[in-house]
Amino acid sequence: MFLTLVKLRLNLPFEFISHQAGVNVTTISRCFWKIVDVLYAKIGFMVGWPDRETLKQTLPAIFKLHFPRLTGFMDCFEIFIDRPKNLKAGAHVYSNYKKHSMVKIFIVCSPLGAVTYLSTAWGGRASNVEMVRASDFISSKFHQPRDQLLADRGFTMVEEFAIGCGAELLIPSFAKGKKQLSPKEVEVSRKISSVRIHIERVIGLLKKRFTILQGPLAINLIKSQRDEAGNLKLASIDKLVHVCFALINMNDGIVYNEKK
Repeated sequence: MFLTLVKLRLNLPFEFISHQAGVNVTTISRCFWKIVDVLYAKIGFMVGWPDRETLKQTLPAIFKLHFPRLTGFMDCFEIFIDRPKNLKAGAHVYSNYKKHSMVKIFIVCSPLGAVTYLSTAWGGRASNVEMVRASDFISSKFHQPRDQLLADRGFTMVEEFAIGCGAELLIPSFAKGKKQLSPKEVEVSRKISSVRIHIERVIGLLKKRFTILQGPLAINLIKSQRDEAGNLKLASIDKLVHVCFALINMNDGIVYNEKK
């Protein structure tokens, strides 16, 4: 357990940990993934969608005025990885925007700053909209009519959320095709951007606390031979990220429910 947390926290090479512990490197690697599996099974529930009453009671006061029905912030979490040798795999993970091979994970944070939803990892070529559509997030399982969600301009799915589950997806206004935004659009966009920073703080906290996710990650940390052989639904990276966010959720929230 200790060596696993050291690897997550400092991202020391398995060879270095092996030398310090006086244990074969293969044994260290095998134990690391075994403990990750155990942590995923035991604390994975820490990443979960809260019930309606909990969302209402824990909504911080700073959101109540402008977003009284806020249930979450949406974003995508990116991790740079080594370039795969397989050309087809390389094409799937290469991001033209970032100019690097990477994996992306769709995440949602509660207004209090806890991670409440994680998708499986996707290649860097996938768009934000594609990832959300492929998930089960646009569903009455998570949302009730008039719930509010905040996202950036990359999530152009306002109508899909309204039709699919009645939720209100709020994104900053686009200036494209307009000479300028109206005063109301500017004000709403400013309010959305000012509070969306909380999910970026969560992602920043994750990468600062668990440097293994700062990347670039080796390919065998994304999907191991064990994943291939067992035809597992979740790849190694899915469990790794889930465990790190579960550990983050065990700490105090980054947004406090201050009383006015």
